[in-house]
Amino acid sequence: MTQETGPLELEFFTRNGFMRKKCTSCGSYFWTLDAGRERCGDPPCSEYEFIGNPPTKYRYTVDEMRDAFINFFSSTHKVLKPYPIVPRWRDDVLLVNASIYDFQPHVTSGRVEPPGNPIVMSQPCVRMNDVESVGATGRHLTSFEMMCHDAFNRPGRYVYWRSETVEYCHRFLTEVLGIDGKIITYKEKPWSGGGNAGAAVEVFVRGLEVATLVFMDLREDPNGDIEIEGTRYSHMEMNIVDTGYGLERLAWLSQGTPTVYHALYGDVVDAILEASGKRRLGDEYLEKIVKHLAGRDEYGTSSVREALGSDATEENLHLYKYTKDAFIVADHARTLFFMFSDYVIPSNTKVGYLARLLIRRSLRALEELGCKLQLFDIVKMQAMKFSTIVANFPEGFVRVVLEREAERYRETVRSGTNEVRRLISRGKGIGQEDLITLYDSHGIPPELVQAIAEENGVKVTVPENFTLMVLKRHEVKPRVEKRREDYPDIKTRPLYYDDGSIRDFNALVLFSRGNEIITNQTAFYPEGGGQPCDTGYFTYGGRNIRVMHVKKVGDAIVHVLEEPIPERARIMGHVDGERRWYLSVHHSATHLLLGVLRKVLGEHVWQSGVQKNVESSRLDITHYSKITEEEIRRIEKECMRVIAEDRKIIVTNMEWNRALSKYGFRLFEGGIPEGPKIRVVEIEDLDAEGCGGTHLSSTGQIGMVKIIGTETIQEGVQRLTFVAGPAALDHFQKEHAEMERIRLELKPQGSVSEAVSRLLGEKIGLEKEVESLASAVAERYLEGMDGGGFRVIEVPNIPVLLKKIPTVVNSRKVPGVIMLYRDGREYRVVCTSSTLSCAGVLQVEGLKVLREGQRYAEAVSQEYPEKLISKFNAK
Repeated sequence: MTQETGPLELEFFTRNGFMRKKCTSCGSYFWTLDAGRERCGDPPCSEYEFIGNPPTKYRYTVDEMRDAFINFFSSTHKVLKPYPIVPRWRDDVLLVNASIYDFQPHVTSGRVEPPGNPIVMSQPCVRMNDVESVGATGRHLTSFEMMCHDAFNRPGRYVYWRSETVEYCHRFLTEVLGIDGKIITYKEKPWSGGGNAGAAVEVFVRGLEVATLVFMDLREDPNGDIEIEGTRYSHMEMNIVDTGYGLERLAWLSQGTPTVYHALYGDVVDAILEASGKRRLGDEYLEKIVKHLAGRDEYGTSSVREALGSDATEENLHLYKYTKDAFIVADHARTLFFMFSDYVIPSNTKVGYLARLLIRRSLRALEELGCKLQLFDIVKMQAMKFSTIVANFPEGFVRVVLEREAERYRETVRSGTNEVRRLISRGKGIGQEDLITLYDSHGIPPELVQAIAEENGVKVTVPENFTLMVLKRHEVKPRVEKRREDYPDIKTRPLYYDDGSIRDFNALVLFSRGNEIITNQTAFYPEGGGQPCDTGYFTYGGRNIRVMHVKKVGDAIVHVLEEPIPERARIMGHVDGERRWYLSVHHSATHLLLGVLRKVLGEHVWQSGVQKNVESSRLDITHYSKITEEEIRRIEKECMRVIAEDRKIIVTNMEWNRALSKYGFRLFEGGIPEGPKIRVVEIEDLDAEGCGGTHLSSTGQIGMVKIIGTETIQEGVQRLTFVAGPAALDHFQKEHAEMERIRLELKPQGSVSEAVSRLLGEKIGLEKEVESLASAVAERYLEGMDGGGFRVIEVPNIPVLLKKIPTVVNSRKVPGVIMLYRDGREYRVVCTSSTLSCAGVLQVEGLKVLREGQRYAEAVSQEYPEKLISKFNAK
């Protein structure tokens, strides 16, 4: 590996005459070929000098710029297709924020070989931390493509490192794009993210950052000797080149347009404004605003007025507002297209919440514009425009989802308006927390709250970072590494993978502590992947010792026993075969069901959760509506067809990248593999998943699948409870026995259902008759009570009468009546008239008649009600 004299005093810089300077504005160090340059090139140290003055030899579209980049590196780097926008290979982030996310943590940790070395690709990314700035600054986006050329260096396997990386970058900018090397600056800046860190350079051309080159050689370590932004790091074995080139920034640089939106999708922006009957703010004014806001955090109305100066007329400010709204919709529509290509379903949690937030911001902006286009139309425009990088546009799915979201948005605004008025009526005003709650819980945009409040004479201030405040409530908490349990580093051979039919086996106890043992081999399956552990017993010393629980710790399989077995003991294990059979059937049926659900409901179906049990199992899937009875019948019928075809269930251990190349990211339906290989369970032509569970050898062995329940467990997630194989037979036998019991009870002339319907009809008729009689009896008790004064009456303890009396009292509007009934040795209040119930408690000579349904204290004697009645009636 090349030895370099300093962290960024690279051989490429010294060989080509670059000078290291200190920025006179911010104090950072940077490298340049321009002896007269004093500033680093990073706004606000430098201005945007490329607008109207592009430094490239051609004006590139996004597609052309991407092709130019990929082609430059393709002869020396392996070209990779982009990964999905939803990183299903990791559980600590919601969306891909950078190209390196594709390789974290499995490749960057050294556990898995990279899919190529070095590699080049263009990866769509989504970052929501700039959502407030979108449209306002002219440069911010919620989605972008990060182009990269990455290399993964290991001891003894050198690819390239710092100097070569910068040389690649410089050659691309100068040789391919034709940029004068003297206007390029390389600013030194440490980088950290995702548990890694390293030195880095940010690359600027005429004030615009176009790339970041990261030299990742550090890993997060609380005991490390290197500190970056308050976090400690230590050196790692791998040295990773992690580059990020902003495709959109480079296209914008080459075109020199007033905003990045002009360069990316100016035609979409124009279509939105035309459908709104609005026109765009003039380019000369947008240029002023964008240049003024470059590198600034403030971008409100005052900043825009300041940028426009004497041109800050009311007309221009209105045009800026319309133009900004059009930019917002165009940006969000592209991001939604990226999300929908991976079948994100809007909801109130996780990535679904981010999609819903963008949808509602877009709908609000379209309302403000008065646009005749539907959001779906604009998303489709962006899908067509960016089909080169993301080909999948599930049009039917997107149409249904957006129609549902638009209706939900209208409904929440309608219902939420009353909530705003309720808050105003408190007389305490509406603060930031109220605004966040109204948006988060009711979907009411803060601008609408502000408008309603102003109509009622209440001033509401909306924070400029409002959306970020909302997003903070939905941040994914950093994954906390589970503390490894204190067991020796022992490897147990899993016999259940060698031969799934093994039930009896010999074993040697390698470790024993309390009631726990680790053996050299076992056929007991440990709990994991939604499958419960096996149970059974070990035979030792002529006794059978029950296995209560089995768990996996590293490569060891720990058995929790009913009583201890000593270390070095030779024992016989016996797995409960029937329990294993039930669980294996349910596990294979889960894979079958998931594949069929995708076929019947659509490709947006992903496993969200699963639990296999002996009696029944459940499967949670992503789906935007409740599953209908008709859909259940179709699902069950398709399951039966695949079972009848007796398709093979094939289990293969495959290298990570080979498995991913063959089967795609559906492999991660059931979780994330921890090793360099993926155990793939495949049902021919239906489903393939990474899975560590026990399975059958063909679908015919499943027998049948019956869905016995469905429910919505959260927005966008449906739960199916099902039985399969022997559990299905148990279920049918139980149902049949119940039906036979009913048949014996009813002795029907025709079918049981006809008899039950007839009985229900008779029951309803009798209930109506009893209710009519109860009304008549209740009326009798109230005869002569229309006048003034109080009355206390004892009534019979008959449930239907006690239920009817309050209704009659209220309909007759009888004043001052208390009705009691005997409940064992005490009395209860049936009801009081409205006059008394308002008081809640009536005091009579030191004793209390309580609210309806409450009892008298035991101190009240049995004769007291009669005295109470006589006293009141005497009055």
